[in-house]
Amino acid sequence: MQDADILAAIKAGMKGELDSVTVYEDAAAAATGEVKEFFAERAEAEKRHFNYLLDYYRSKVVNLTPERNVEADLRGSWRSAIIGREFLQQVAGSRHLMAAVAAATHLEFDAVRLYRDWLARTESQELRNLLSTLVEWEERHYADLLLMQEEIQEHFFDINHFEPF
Repeated sequence: MQDADILAAIKAGMKGELDSVTVYEDAAAAATGEVKEFFAERAEAEKRHFNYLLDYYRSKVVNLTPERNVEADLRGSWRSAIIGREFLQQVAGSRHLMAAVAAATHLEFDAVRLYRDWLARTESQELRNLLSTLVEWEERHYADLLLMQEEIQEHFFDINHFEPF
């Protein structure tokens, strides 16, 4: 990839991160309690990804400071202590929140695909390291949201008294 392509890729990634922030913040605004906290935390994670890309864009240098623990970021999981039956029922009971989860899942999938495509096209080791980290982050978010969707679906069917044929 040429420098212009790299910078265009980073700008596109930044836009994707901002789209995710919007989805998560809107979902947090429509939720309460633990669900609100979950979506707010996801919005903050996407803001960190945006800022990471912004720093890269400004400097063209990957700058992971020692105080930042990327490994800890990559080990996150939506199955935290706050997510239980009540959390899933609140999301399943709200078309707005279910749509937010679906939109977020789609955005994470698109981000994984985009970052993988750029990774396959770049020869710069510095950029390969950055993109590999971003792929791992977004893959984790995508996998977490897919699991959440499965759980929400079960609660949605229960809430609406759907029964198998």
